Amino acid sequence: MVTDSEGDPIPGVNVIEKGTTNGTVTDIDGKYTISVGSDAILQFSFIGFRTIESQVNNNSVIDIELESDLAQLSEVVVVGYGEQRKETMTGSVVAIQGDEIRRSPSANVSANLAGRLPGLTVNQRTGEPGRDDPNLLIRGVATFGNNAPLIIIDGVPRAEMARLNPEDIESVSVLKDASAAIYGARAANGVILITTKTGAKGKPEFNLSYNHAFQQPTMVPEMLDAPTFAEVYNEGAWYRAGRPDLDTWSAPFSQSAIDRFRDGSDPVRYPNTNWAQEAIKPYSIQRRVNLSARGGTENIDYFLSYGTVYQDGSLVNDPTEFQQHNMRVNVNVKLTENLKVGANVSALLNNRTFGSVATNDEVWVNFHNIFQANPTLPAVYPNGLIAPGRLGENPLLMNQRGYLNRDDSPIFSTFTATYDVPFIDGLKLEASYNYDVNHQIERRWRTPYSFHEFNTQTGEYDEIMGTGVSAPELGQTNRKLTTQLYNFRLNYSKVIDKHYLGVLLGTEQQQDFHNWVYAFRRNFVSSAIDQINAGSSDTDDMNTGGSTILGGYNNYFGRFNYDYDGKYLLEFLFRYDGSQRFPEGSRYGFFPGVSAGWRISEESFMDNVDFVNQLKIRGSYGQIGNDLVAPFQHLQAFTFGGNFPFGGNVNPGVNPGVLPNPFITWEVSEKVDFGLESILWRGALGVEFTVFQEKRSNILATRNVSVSNVFGFPGLPDENIGEINNRGYELTLTSQKNFGELSAVVRGNVAFARSEVIFMDEVPNQEERMNQTGRPVGAGLFYQADGIFSSQEELESYPHLPNAQVGDLRFVDLNGDGVIDGNDRFRHHFTNIPEYVFGLNFDLQYRNFDLTVFFQGQTNVINYDDRFAVLGNAAFDNSTVARATDRWTVDNPGGSMPRADALEPGANTMWLFDATFVRLKNVELGYSLPKGWISRIGLTDARVFASGFNLLTWSREIKWADPEASGGFLFYPQLRLMNLGVNVKF
Repeated sequence: MVTDSEGDPIPGVNVIEKGTTNGTVTDIDGKYTISVGSDAILQFSFIGFRTIESQVNNNSVIDIELESDLAQLSEVVVVGYGEQRKETMTGSVVAIQGDEIRRSPSANVSANLAGRLPGLTVNQRTGEPGRDDPNLLIRGVATFGNNAPLIIIDGVPRAEMARLNPEDIESVSVLKDASAAIYGARAANGVILITTKTGAKGKPEFNLSYNHAFQQPTMVPEMLDAPTFAEVYNEGAWYRAGRPDLDTWSAPFSQSAIDRFRDGSDPVRYPNTNWAQEAIKPYSIQRRVNLSARGGTENIDYFLSYGTVYQDGSLVNDPTEFQQHNMRVNVNVKLTENLKVGANVSALLNNRTFGSVATNDEVWVNFHNIFQANPTLPAVYPNGLIAPGRLGENPLLMNQRGYLNRDDSPIFSTFTATYDVPFIDGLKLEASYNYDVNHQIERRWRTPYSFHEFNTQTGEYDEIMGTGVSAPELGQTNRKLTTQLYNFRLNYSKVIDKHYLGVLLGTEQQQDFHNWVYAFRRNFVSSAIDQINAGSSDTDDMNTGGSTILGGYNNYFGRFNYDYDGKYLLEFLFRYDGSQRFPEGSRYGFFPGVSAGWRISEESFMDNVDFVNQLKIRGSYGQIGNDLVAPFQHLQAFTFGGNFPFGGNVNPGVNPGVLPNPFITWEVSEKVDFGLESILWRGALGVEFTVFQEKRSNILATRNVSVSNVFGFPGLPDENIGEINNRGYELTLTSQKNFGELSAVVRGNVAFARSEVIFMDEVPNQEERMNQTGRPVGAGLFYQADGIFSSQEELESYPHLPNAQVGDLRFVDLNGDGVIDGNDRFRHHFTNIPEYVFGLNFDLQYRNFDLTVFFQGQTNVINYDDRFAVLGNAAFDNSTVARATDRWTVDNPGGSMPRADALEPGANTMWLFDATFVRLKNVELGYSLPKGWISRIGLTDARVFASGFNLLTWSREIKWADPEASGGFLFYPQLRLMNLGVNVKF
């Protein structure tokens, strides 16, 4: 029988004969039966308990008592240049294991972290394959410039976090406080540490998985059909005409035309086009295949993996697709008793293809041509010919217009050596050399295209050339990026009685190189040949460019840890960091951090408090830098351009940039944290609560004064003058419990962060409420909407815009001067960055079934959707049903929405929406096949599962589009995935 420490039977315990596939599980009474030899060793394992091994030794009855495993205490967390046990850690660090990341069917690792790590804000603004990387923030926004965290992958700063193979990831840690100081001048925005898998002692284990997913947009805006659009357009035209007598006014769309749009009797002349339905596929495909091998002996261990992803685009007749191949070899060899060397080499081959008019800045154009295209225009004629569409840019023509292809092939390599000094116990020397190289090729191939347009005079379909390029043209950019990083570390740890001492000292040097070359040609001999040499050699049809960028860092770092009897904990760390971005005489800075903790639960007066297993308070203070600024601002920069004729020749022009700043340096972040951690009732309740405050100073900002052109400079440089405060808290609650054969783990977290601009050399506005100072970073200015003018009398009795009409929005005259102008705006207290982010995860296991359900969301966040405001404008843009449904009309004077083509002064609160949402982010249901079945075909484990990503979304206000977006709804929608998968081990 298998029981717990209180003598209660435990059903569902796995009982395995070690080294074999022979096994069973305990029944409802905790009993089991298994046939083994007398020399066999039995392994007993169950979630929430420590695994125990027992030698049979001719015993026919073996009773086992399993000890509860408080995973939160035994967890080892990766920190800067090392690992620490969570129970004695004093910094604010949160971590997640790779197994949890792999439960999501999304191929984007960064997106899978949303809501899982308190303090990490993940906003995925688009679902476009290959360009769906989310924005990552640690504890919100604390600078005017780049707020991106530092990404460290296997000890090296690397940028390809989102494109890692999830099957390769061992763990992800986030350093949020002074613990990040060990990364110095690049860590003020926090640090994300990713550790990939290594080998393990044991016979080779092969792991093969296949996932096949169907993907579709989470939300497609419901737009007006043709008859409703025509009616709304007529209303807007009538208002623009000054509301003439309807009996004598000729509407743009006659009632006869509207009736034909509605009855579908003439789809050529009077179509009723649902552009979203025509241009967006019902679903598209994502496939993922992974194969890995892991094993080792006493002297060598290895991990080998290969993964591939294919993701199709969601648009019809569009070349968008994404393909990725990941390869990794990680080998560690023990050469002598004291010397171990290793090599971790990985390759990441990405091929992204998009439409030729779908660059990062142009994607919205495609979706303007879909969501806001006029529904009275045909998309495809009944005979199958493609019509012009909006402005001759029918999205169904994208496959005729060429492509934009980006091919990346980065190779990452890390070579390590570890030497345990034999004559000094506890001393270890570590060294590494890292060489990363990436070759990128980007090609934008644009070709002429044509469409057909019905000729009402002849009844024929005329072929017409499109509005794009008149001849084929190709722009190609080749880039080479390399990073070399040298690292040497000395590690020493010693336990003397009840005292523990740990010392880390190291030095690191990094060299970066970036070279790019650009070539352009047009007038190709044929649109079938997309190679640069086939273009015209005429100088008017050619262009070239290129440059080289160098960078580097040199630094020294260290960490000192002390604890007494596991109760009193102290850590000091530092980095003396040098950055090539700054002037030669002031490139180095010292960035210290200190933290302390007290494990109250280890005190003698807590011995009789049985329900408290862990109780720790901790605090930290650190100064950390941020050098994410444009390099070499201390030097006078020049640009080429403005060529001029002189002496019969055309001479190149050289133009000075802004004034140099010889005193420029890094931003400084002072971080203060206080936290409490507890585990109660042997894991039935876990609590972790942290409050923090950050003061960011020396932020680069431009002074608000002008420079006369007489001096020859276009403006002033950035200076280290800005100040921002940022504060908040984080709370994590966990519970782990077994109910018979059902085991359950629940984790919930919430994080809050709010910024405040203290100084930015802002020119004071006439009204204090308009100032950025004292408000969150990025807060926008808005007019306060206050209802709708429902009558002429109301309009005339209230301040309004010139030319305002009944049915227009009413705005609050905030300064009371009787005029609605720019001085009546106010700066909002929220931005498009959520102040609150949260997540809730349920893990259930019953016998061979497992279920994961994960919710994620945000609040205290707004989104300004200026495209939702569009209704009946002169540009023939279509509108959402939500905007038009309860609009003000002569027959609906109490409408909740303003009239068609309403007059507005600018951004206002009518179109400013609460972007709060809760999303069913991930669900996975799995079944592990009985080992007695699969062992017959040589498998050690087999699991089938169904999973989903972005399954359901509950939004407070934004119902017509995905609330996670930023700005108008003209974007590539986020994707919902429904996935089927299988995983086998052998």
